[in-house]
Amino acid sequence: MLVRHRSVSPFDRTIDRAFEQLTNSFYDTRRTASPVVDGAWDDDVYVLTVDLPGVPAEAVSVEVAGNVLTLGAMTDSFEWTRSFKLGGRLDTHKIEARHVDGRLTVRVGTVDEPEARSIAIDTTAPDLAIETSSSDEPADDQSTDTNDAE
Repeated sequence: MLVRHRSVSPFDRTIDRAFEQLTNSFYDTRRTASPVVDGAWDDDVYVLTVDLPGVPAEAVSVEVAGNVLTLGAMTDSFEWTRSFKLGGRLDTHKIEARHVDGRLTVRVGTVDEPEARSIAIDTTAPDLAIETSSSDEPADDQSTDTNDAE
């Protein structure tokens, strides 16, 4: 235990806090044994990487259902899954996975941007003629035939 007999400056407090964080990191029992998934953009592809040391490729799974991507690994002594909701920019049909030397790499491509196209502009006035029904029966109980009135 460190005991100080003089006043503590803000600099000393910063050093003490940094030292405490460093020593706690060696003995931190709150750490989980779960693999960490790193994600980063590589041009127009989102790349997820997971280190799974000692896990054979046969024990690793990558699945997609709707817009949810699920990564998993299962051995006799280890079971892990992690699911991600893919945003609208990512294309679920453009997913590639590779497992080499204990590292799983999943690449998710983006949705193709639609090509620009020209839209024709109509400059004629709309036809206001009343369309007649092709069936022999009138649409409602009243007849609207104007030729009989003359």
